[in-house]
Amino acid sequence: MSMDGQMVYRLKYVEYLMDWIECQLDDESIFPQKIGAPFPPNFLDVVKTIFKRLFLVHAHTYHPRFQIIEFGLIDNKELAPLQELIESTVVPC
Repeated sequence: MSMDGQMVYRLKYVEYLMDWIECQLDDESIFPQKIGAPFPPNFLDVVKTIFKRLFLVHAHTYHPRFQIIEFGLIDNKELAPLQELIESTVVPC
């Protein structure tokens, strides 16, 4: 698959994932809207699946950018606003 094809596939996947998550959030049998309504027995499993899929998208999106940071390809002053996040996610060599 060409690079353009891969990018389209990734963007489509993210679009489908966001649509799926929206459907889950809108489903009152999973996320009750009424005060006092019980959550379903599989609620935690659904939430874990949502977060797992979001994390995978996040990891695939940001991993290449952290390699740029690790190899010093961006001046440190440009990274200052993100320093706390970088320090919490990048392991020093």
